[in-house]
Amino acid sequence: MVSEDAAAYAARRAAALARLVEDDPRGAFDGFRWALWFTGPTPPDRERLADALGVLARITVAMGHRELAERCARASTDIDDPDALYELGYELIEVGLPAIAATVLWRCLDVVPGSEQVVIELVAALERLLRYGDALALLRAHPALAGGSFVCRYHLAFDAIMAGELDAARDAATRLAPAPDDGDQAFMAARIAAMLARADRLAGVAPLDATDLRGWHHVVTGGVLLHRSPHGFAEAMRGRYAWLQDTRSLVCAGVERLAGVLAAWGMQPPCVYAPPGRDHDVLAALVTRTLGVPRAPWPVVGVPAPGLVVAYDLADVAWRDLERLVERRPGQLLYAQAGRWVEDGPVAPDVTMLLHQSVIAPWGARLVVDGEGATRRADPDDRPAEVVAAEIAAADPLDADDVAADDLPGLSALVEAAGAPEVGRRERLWGGSPVRSNRFE
Repeated sequence: MVSEDAAAYAARRAAALARLVEDDPRGAFDGFRWALWFTGPTPPDRERLADALGVLARITVAMGHRELAERCARASTDIDDPDALYELGYELIEVGLPAIAATVLWRCLDVVPGSEQVVIELVAALERLLRYGDALALLRAHPALAGGSFVCRYHLAFDAIMAGELDAARDAATRLAPAPDDGDQAFMAARIAAMLARADRLAGVAPLDATDLRGWHHVVTGGVLLHRSPHGFAEAMRGRYAWLQDTRSLVCAGVERLAGVLAAWGMQPPCVYAPPGRDHDVLAALVTRTLGVPRAPWPVVGVPAPGLVVAYDLADVAWRDLERLVERRPGQLLYAQAGRWVEDGPVAPDVTMLLHQSVIAPWGARLVVDGEGATRRADPDDRPAEVVAAEIAAADPLDADDVAADDLPGLSALVEAAGAPEVGRRERLWGGSPVRSNRFE
């Protein structure tokens, strides 16, 4: 919970209620949410939390979230009721508010210390916030739970990996023997084993330190990252982009590097597939032009394989199409130009050009600066995909500043060490990694 003095909290509260009077519940929420935002592993102030949840109940009911509002109201009237707090925390995670859920669940754990149910849900909220170190510390503070709960042991191993503590993860993995005939436990144990195997594969190739974005990306997702942003590389971003207006040169370079990966792995895809969508269509046109392989229509039913599946960003692929890619089929490879790094995705591409928090494709509706220095949003380029792709193929190469953080020899070594991905279930695209980057909320 944000640490504010009484006067600052009162001002934030008054401003939110004034927005409600003005019939602006969204504005009220945007300003007031920070009063409940999780900032660290400290139990929130009891009385202020109760009051803040009461305000949040009024805001959320005005926004039309009646069930959430009811849970907020119930918890606010009895801030010592663990059931009310737990149910509210669970609901907040479900609606995409883990930063508030963590505050509520930390209060719940203060009411019922050592509760396995609460610890697991709080760990889930912290993981959604990419606070893997805090989740790991929480689990370590409850060793009895890890001793008796397979789920806690799994999260202990997973969060150790995501916090960059491979030795701790290997130790935890030795205690991850799944129960007989328990498919879920076997799947979780196999996930940890696969991550550690990938880390072992990179020994001597990637440092896997606090700045090795590409190495950790492979360990965590099983994928290969082709480009690291040079902007704020040493401190703030460490290879990831925050808000990016993608460029033709970056897109063209991504496809050219993809061709190099295919050659290194000895793969010659018979065709190119792309899921429905303008961005994917343009990228597929560029890939077919660059690789000289035909485009195949996206199947109405069934799986797009064998072949190279390309998507601009999997976050923009409908689930009915994305679920066909959860299992990697023989002869299939999945490439994405962009991957969203701030939250989990159900499928990690086998090869990704760059990681971003927010991106606009070069042919999308972009912000431009006019002759007087004012910014405006330009219309998207709606010409045929092949025409746009031809212009991208002729784009200038990336300049020295653009590739300053790429370490292309290191990329080649990682591609060789990783090897072509095997048939089987693809890993999730996990948000974050042991390499931390700044992000905007």
